[in-house]
Amino acid sequence: MVRVVIRNGWVPPHGAGATVLVEGRRISRVAPPGEAITPMPGDWDVDADTRLVVPGLVDVHTDLAFGALVRLAGLPGRPPPTVADLRAGFRDPMAARATPAEVEPLTRAGALAALRAGVTCAFDLVPGSPGRGPALLEACARAVESCGLRAALAFAARAGDGERVGPSDFADAAAFARAAESHPSVHGMLGLTGLAEVPDAALAEAARHAPEIGLHATVAEDESDLAQVYARWSRRPVEVLAARGLLGPRSLVAHGGTTTHTEAMVLADTGSTLAVAPRAAMFWAAPFPPVVPFAALGVRVAFGTDGLFPDVAGEAVAAAMMHRHSERSARAAAGLVGRVAWPAAARLASELFGDTLGVLESGALADVVVLDWRPPVPIPDVPAGDLAVLWAGAPAAWVIVDGEVRLREGRLLGGDEVRIAVEAREAASRLLAPR
Repeated sequence: MVRVVIRNGWVPPHGAGATVLVEGRRISRVAPPGEAITPMPGDWDVDADTRLVVPGLVDVHTDLAFGALVRLAGLPGRPPPTVADLRAGFRDPMAARATPAEVEPLTRAGALAALRAGVTCAFDLVPGSPGRGPALLEACARAVESCGLRAALAFAARAGDGERVGPSDFADAAAFARAAESHPSVHGMLGLTGLAEVPDAALAEAARHAPEIGLHATVAEDESDLAQVYARWSRRPVEVLAARGLLGPRSLVAHGGTTTHTEAMVLADTGSTLAVAPRAAMFWAAPFPPVVPFAALGVRVAFGTDGLFPDVAGEAVAAAMMHRHSERSARAAAGLVGRVAWPAAARLASELFGDTLGVLESGALADVVVLDWRPPVPIPDVPAGDLAVLWAGAPAAWVIVDGEVRLREGRLLGGDEVRIAVEAREAASRLLAPR
């Protein structure tokens, strides 16, 4: 069994000079400073050189393939005026045109960007035309496997001209998820977007699989989302999901910009996770749910990036800043990041992958990151999420996923980074070409 020995790292709460020992897929020991780990032939010997060592980060809502393209669409001076315009004029047409030939290289580039930001586990919502789920999911699986990123892949069929989301789209996603059950680092989930357009028969099919497989849904990104759902059911989006048996501990509800107190109570009662992306909301001037009161109700709130910006720690900073600014108090949102959102992401990933993630302790799965950051200030004894506010923006030097070294001093092992960029750029150009 190959061991990875990360020596001379700064490992909270042990401090500088600690050692993390990885054997196989698991962390077998976190040795405090001064305790020697005897070298063995064949060891990967990693000199952290006093840099910060943290558990791999979890991004609970991303779009690995199209996130960078959506950011491109939002460059100053040219963005769509509303989120609804972005959806109708850019995201949906792009997803409708995308084939595995475009999605695979774009996803690979997104996975590499995630690794470089210290993300080792990503919940990827894969949009596409009805009927394309199996091919797109297989393309995404190949892409994340080639980089070594741990991923939960969910296909979200989006109806286009003359198309309808059908029960088969959810049946196909469930089949992919069950086929991937034994895979160590790639899992499947159901995906749902455009709730107002999904037929009742398709929702009933989703409800058959959601408790076991999990659901990754986007709801209420803006007022137009809310209006469409309410016009159809005379109920709000979270209430619709709950009434159809689609919420539970493995359910992930993303955005929720117009979510109310009553809906938050439903999320809390069902144990569902609310994924929020503060920077995406600010980037698109979209509504942002009142997560502090929601957390007080017991809602599991966690951070996603929406694919726009790969570093989850940056979302933690943005969330703290948003609440401090809105309340004009530096004490606002105390506890939100470190005691609520950060552990919620690790809890969801552990639930889905059936093992412990998000911590550096003996027996946990070995998703470990050495950040290219040496603490310039004393490291306080605070929760890991709060500590992330200090190192946000620091790139990853070494990344170990499931016990295997994937990034070595910032470089991808076993992959041609120039080729990854070129192929992604070519795929993006095809999608963005006028039709």
